[in-house]
Amino acid sequence: MAIAGERQTHHCQEMLMNETRGLLRRSEAAARLAVSERTVRRWGAAGLLDERHIGPRSVRVTEVSVERLVRAGGDGQDST
Repeated sequence: MAIAGERQTHHCQEMLMNETRGLLRRSEAAARLAVSERTVRRWGAAGLLDERHIGPRSVRVTEVSVERLVRAGGDGQDST
């Protein structure tokens, strides 16, 4: 019985890892963009970064949206 419980726990951990692959903590996104976490939070609210809620108080930023901003210059401003 303990083995089945261990398998289920491992399976749940694996599912969570798959769901969070390609997602960064706000602190990680801030480090990559060389800005503060507060700026990352503001850019997420403004739609400049794509965020995913993975729990009631857990938010992650998509790595794709961070890379998009890095390529654009990372200042969150339009170049026009």
